[in-house]
Amino acid sequence: MYDILIAMAEKDFIKFRFVYNSVMQHLEGFDKVYCVTPVLVPDKLRIDGVQYCLDDEVIDFDFSACKGTIKRRVNWYKQQFIDLFQTATADDYFQIDADICFNKKIDVIKNGKPSFLFGKDQNHLPYQELTKKLFGFGREYPYSFINEMMYFKRDMMQSLVDSTGLDKYGFFKLIMDEVGRQDQESGLSEYDLYGNYIYKYFRESYNYIHLNVLRTSKRRPWKKDEIEALIKKYQKFDVIAFHTYLT
Repeated sequence: MYDILIAMAEKDFIKFRFVYNSVMQHLEGFDKVYCVTPVLVPDKLRIDGVQYCLDDEVIDFDFSACKGTIKRRVNWYKQQFIDLFQTATADDYFQIDADICFNKKIDVIKNGKPSFLFGKDQNHLPYQELTKKLFGFGREYPYSFINEMMYFKRDMMQSLVDSTGLDKYGFFKLIMDEVGRQDQESGLSEYDLYGNYIYKYFRESYNYIHLNVLRTSKRRPWKKDEIEALIKKYQKFDVIAFHTYLT
Protein backbone atom coordinates (compact mmCIF):
# COMPACT_ATOMS: atom_id res chain seq x y z
CA MET A 1 0.00 0.00 0.00
CA TYR A 2 1.16 3.51 -0.76
CA ASP A 3 0.25 7.07 0.20
CA ILE A 4 -0.61 10.02 -2.04
CA LEU A 5 1.58 13.15 -1.82
CA ILE A 6 0.43 16.47 -3.28
CA ALA A 7 2.79 19.42 -2.77
CA MET A 8 0.97 22.62 -3.55
CA ALA A 9 1.76 26.32 -3.86
CA GLU A 10 -0.78 28.94 -2.83
CA LYS A 11 -1.59 29.77 -6.46
CA ASP A 12 -2.94 26.24 -6.87
CA PHE A 13 -5.21 26.08 -3.80
CA ILE A 14 -8.32 26.47 -5.97
CA LYS A 15 -7.32 23.39 -7.97
CA PHE A 16 -6.92 21.01 -5.06
CA ARG A 17 -10.50 19.70 -4.90
CA PHE A 18 -10.40 18.81 -8.60
CA VAL A 19 -7.14 16.92 -8.13
CA TYR A 20 -8.43 15.19 -5.00
CA ASN A 21 -11.72 14.15 -6.61
CA SER A 22 -9.91 12.64 -9.59
CA VAL A 23 -7.59 10.71 -7.25
CA MET A 24 -10.54 9.28 -5.34
CA GLN A 25 -12.32 8.32 -8.56
CA HIS A 26 -9.50 6.88 -10.65
CA LEU A 27 -6.70 5.62 -8.36
CA GLU A 28 -6.80 2.48 -6.26
CA GLY A 29 -4.82 0.79 -3.51
CA PHE A 30 -3.60 3.86 -1.62
CA ASP A 31 -3.95 4.63 2.07
CA LYS A 32 -3.73 8.32 3.05
CA VAL A 33 -3.64 11.57 1.08
CA TYR A 34 -1.10 14.18 2.21
CA CYS A 35 -1.12 17.81 1.11
CA VAL A 36 2.08 19.81 1.70
CA THR A 37 2.00 23.60 1.38
CA PRO A 38 4.24 26.59 2.22
CA VAL A 39 1.39 28.35 4.09
CA LEU A 40 -1.72 27.09 5.85
CA VAL A 41 -4.62 26.10 3.61
CA PRO A 42 -7.73 28.13 4.53
CA ASP A 43 -10.38 26.16 6.41
CA LYS A 44 -12.94 26.74 3.66
CA LEU A 45 -10.70 24.94 1.15
CA ARG A 46 -9.79 21.98 3.35
CA ILE A 47 -11.11 18.49 2.66
CA ASP A 48 -11.98 16.07 5.46
CA GLY A 49 -9.62 13.12 5.61
CA VAL A 50 -6.66 14.86 3.97
CA GLN A 51 -3.50 15.14 6.07
CA TYR A 52 -2.20 18.73 5.81
CA CYS A 53 1.45 19.61 6.48
CA LEU A 54 3.64 22.67 6.02
CA ASP A 55 6.82 22.49 3.93
CA ASP A 56 9.12 22.98 6.90
CA GLU A 57 7.40 20.18 8.81
CA VAL A 58 8.38 17.56 6.22
CA ILE A 59 11.91 18.62 5.21
CA ASP A 60 14.66 20.50 7.04
CA PHE A 61 17.07 21.57 4.31
CA ASP A 62 18.37 25.14 4.56
CA PHE A 63 17.09 26.76 1.38
CA SER A 64 18.05 30.21 2.63
CA ALA A 65 21.66 29.19 2.02
CA CYS A 66 20.85 28.66 -1.68
CA LYS A 67 19.84 32.24 -2.37
CA GLY A 68 23.44 33.32 -2.79
CA THR A 69 24.04 30.79 -5.58
CA ILE A 70 20.58 30.14 -7.03
CA LYS A 71 19.35 33.31 -8.68
CA ARG A 72 15.93 32.02 -9.71
CA ARG A 73 13.20 29.57 -8.72
CA VAL A 74 14.34 28.64 -5.22
CA ASN A 75 10.78 27.62 -4.30
CA TRP A 76 10.57 25.41 -7.38
CA TYR A 77 13.69 23.55 -6.28
CA LYS A 78 12.30 23.33 -2.76
CA GLN A 79 9.23 21.51 -4.04
CA GLN A 80 11.48 19.03 -5.85
CA PHE A 81 13.30 18.19 -2.63
CA ILE A 82 9.97 17.82 -0.87
CA ASP A 83 9.06 15.25 -3.51
CA LEU A 84 12.33 13.40 -2.93
CA PHE A 85 12.81 13.64 0.84
CA GLN A 86 9.55 14.49 2.64
CA THR A 87 8.99 12.56 5.87
CA ALA A 88 5.19 12.66 6.14
CA THR A 89 4.07 9.68 4.05
CA ALA A 90 4.71 5.96 4.12
CA ASP A 91 7.93 4.74 2.51
CA ASP A 92 6.08 4.15 -0.77
CA TYR A 93 4.23 7.21 -2.05
CA PHE A 94 2.74 8.44 -5.30
CA GLN A 95 3.60 12.10 -5.80
CA ILE A 96 1.16 14.19 -7.84
CA ASP A 97 1.49 17.83 -8.85
CA ALA A 98 -1.37 20.06 -7.72
CA ASP A 99 -2.46 20.97 -11.24
CA ILE A 100 -3.37 17.68 -12.89
CA CYS A 101 -6.54 15.59 -13.00
CA PHE A 102 -7.02 11.94 -13.88
CA ASN A 103 -9.83 11.15 -16.32
CA LYS A 104 -9.43 7.38 -16.41
CA LYS A 105 -8.26 4.55 -14.19
CA ILE A 106 -4.49 4.69 -13.80
CA ASP A 107 -2.42 1.58 -12.99
CA VAL A 108 -0.22 3.04 -10.26
CA ILE A 109 0.47 -0.57 -9.23
CA LYS A 110 0.33 -3.30 -11.88
CA ASN A 111 1.31 -6.96 -11.52
CA GLY A 112 2.63 -6.23 -8.05
CA LYS A 113 5.02 -3.48 -9.19
CA PRO A 114 4.77 0.32 -9.15
CA SER A 115 4.56 2.13 -12.47
CA PHE A 116 6.45 4.95 -14.11
CA LEU A 117 3.80 6.92 -16.01
CA PHE A 118 4.93 8.92 -19.04
CA GLY A 119 3.42 11.87 -20.90
CA LYS A 120 5.13 14.17 -23.40
CA ASP A 121 8.86 13.64 -23.89
CA GLN A 122 10.97 16.50 -22.49
CA ASN A 123 14.60 16.18 -23.50
CA HIS A 124 16.21 18.95 -21.42
CA LEU A 125 19.99 18.60 -21.59
CA PRO A 126 20.91 20.43 -18.34
CA TYR A 127 19.05 17.78 -16.31
CA GLN A 128 21.07 15.05 -17.96
CA GLU A 129 24.36 16.93 -17.66
CA LEU A 130 23.86 17.39 -13.92
CA THR A 131 23.14 13.73 -13.18
CA LYS A 132 25.93 12.57 -15.50
CA LYS A 133 28.48 14.79 -13.78
CA LEU A 134 27.39 14.08 -10.21
CA PHE A 135 26.14 10.49 -10.33
CA GLY A 136 27.38 8.85 -13.53
CA PHE A 137 24.07 8.40 -15.31
CA GLY A 138 22.21 10.52 -17.83
CA ARG A 139 19.21 9.78 -20.05
CA GLU A 140 19.17 6.02 -19.48
CA TYR A 141 15.58 5.48 -20.63
CA PRO A 142 14.82 6.84 -24.13
CA TYR A 143 12.05 9.11 -22.84
CA SER A 144 11.71 11.75 -20.16
CA PHE A 145 10.29 10.77 -16.78
CA ILE A 146 8.82 14.27 -16.34
CA ASN A 147 5.04 13.91 -16.14
CA GLU A 148 3.84 15.77 -13.00
CA MET A 149 3.59 12.47 -11.10
CA MET A 150 5.90 9.76 -9.83
CA TYR A 151 5.84 6.71 -7.59
CA PHE A 152 8.75 7.06 -5.16
CA LYS A 153 10.23 4.38 -2.94
CA ARG A 154 12.13 5.84 -0.03
CA ASP A 155 14.62 2.96 0.15
CA MET A 156 15.50 3.44 -3.52
CA MET A 157 16.11 7.14 -3.00
CA GLN A 158 18.25 6.36 0.02
CA SER A 159 20.35 3.99 -2.09
CA LEU A 160 21.13 6.88 -4.46
CA VAL A 161 22.14 9.08 -1.53
CA ASP A 162 24.27 6.27 -0.08
CA SER A 163 26.06 5.80 -3.42
CA THR A 164 27.61 9.27 -2.99
CA GLY A 165 29.02 8.56 0.47
CA LEU A 166 27.12 11.60 1.77
CA ASP A 167 24.18 12.05 4.10
CA LYS A 168 21.03 13.70 2.80
CA TYR A 169 22.29 17.18 3.71
CA GLY A 170 25.53 16.65 1.82
CA PHE A 171 23.52 15.27 -1.11
CA PHE A 172 21.33 18.38 -1.08
CA LYS A 173 24.37 20.66 -1.01
CA LEU A 174 26.08 18.69 -3.79
CA ILE A 175 23.11 19.19 -6.12
CA MET A 176 22.35 22.80 -5.25
CA ASP A 177 26.00 23.85 -5.58
CA GLU A 178 26.07 22.32 -9.06
CA VAL A 179 22.76 23.96 -10.02
CA GLY A 180 24.27 27.26 -8.93
CA ARG A 181 27.39 26.68 -11.05
CA GLN A 182 25.28 25.83 -14.09
CA ASP A 183 23.26 29.03 -13.66
CA GLN A 184 20.35 27.46 -15.56
CA GLU A 185 16.73 28.56 -15.44
CA SER A 186 15.95 24.87 -14.92
CA GLY A 187 18.91 22.84 -13.70
CA LEU A 188 17.31 19.86 -11.94
CA SER A 189 14.38 17.51 -12.43
CA GLU A 190 13.57 15.21 -9.52
CA TYR A 191 11.66 13.00 -11.96
CA ASP A 192 14.57 12.46 -14.35
CA LEU A 193 16.98 12.12 -11.42
CA TYR A 194 15.01 9.35 -9.74
CA GLY A 195 13.65 7.70 -12.88
CA ASN A 196 16.95 7.35 -14.72
CA TYR A 197 18.68 6.10 -11.57
CA ILE A 198 16.04 3.40 -11.14
CA TYR A 199 16.14 2.45 -14.82
CA LYS A 200 19.91 2.04 -14.78
CA TYR A 201 20.18 0.01 -11.57
CA PHE A 202 16.72 -1.39 -10.70
CA ARG A 203 14.78 -1.30 -13.97
CA GLU A 204 12.86 -4.54 -13.39
CA SER A 205 11.32 -3.16 -10.20
CA TYR A 206 8.95 -0.84 -12.11
CA ASN A 207 6.43 -0.96 -14.95
CA TYR A 208 6.75 1.57 -17.80
CA ILE A 209 3.39 2.92 -19.03
CA HIS A 210 2.79 5.73 -21.51
CA LEU A 211 -0.34 7.85 -21.04
CA ASN A 212 -2.31 10.24 -23.23
CA VAL A 213 -1.73 13.59 -21.48
CA LEU A 214 -3.05 17.04 -22.34
CA ARG A 215 -1.08 20.02 -21.03
CA THR A 216 -2.67 23.46 -20.82
CA SER A 217 -1.57 26.64 -19.05
CA LYS A 218 -2.51 30.20 -18.18
CA ARG A 219 -0.47 33.19 -17.10
CA ARG A 220 -3.11 34.09 -14.53
CA PRO A 221 -5.04 32.14 -11.89
CA TRP A 222 -7.59 29.62 -13.15
CA LYS A 223 -11.27 29.95 -12.35
CA LYS A 224 -13.35 27.00 -11.17
CA ASP A 225 -15.67 27.08 -14.17
CA GLU A 226 -12.67 27.08 -16.53
CA ILE A 227 -11.27 23.93 -14.92
CA GLU A 228 -14.69 22.26 -15.00
CA ALA A 229 -15.11 23.08 -18.69
CA LEU A 230 -11.61 21.83 -19.50
CA ILE A 231 -12.17 18.48 -17.80
CA LYS A 232 -15.56 18.04 -19.44
CA LYS A 233 -14.24 18.86 -22.91
CA TYR A 234 -11.20 16.59 -22.92
CA GLN A 235 -12.46 13.33 -21.43
CA LYS A 236 -10.55 11.31 -24.02
CA PHE A 237 -7.24 12.10 -22.29
CA ASP A 238 -5.93 9.97 -19.41
CA VAL A 239 -4.59 13.05 -17.65
CA ILE A 240 -5.19 16.79 -18.01
CA ALA A 241 -2.70 19.33 -16.69
CA PHE A 242 -3.74 22.94 -16.06
CA HIS A 243 -0.63 24.87 -15.13
CA THR A 244 -0.43 28.42 -13.83
CA TYR A 245 2.65 30.49 -14.66
CA LEU A 246 2.77 33.75 -12.73
CA THR A 247 5.59 36.30 -13.04
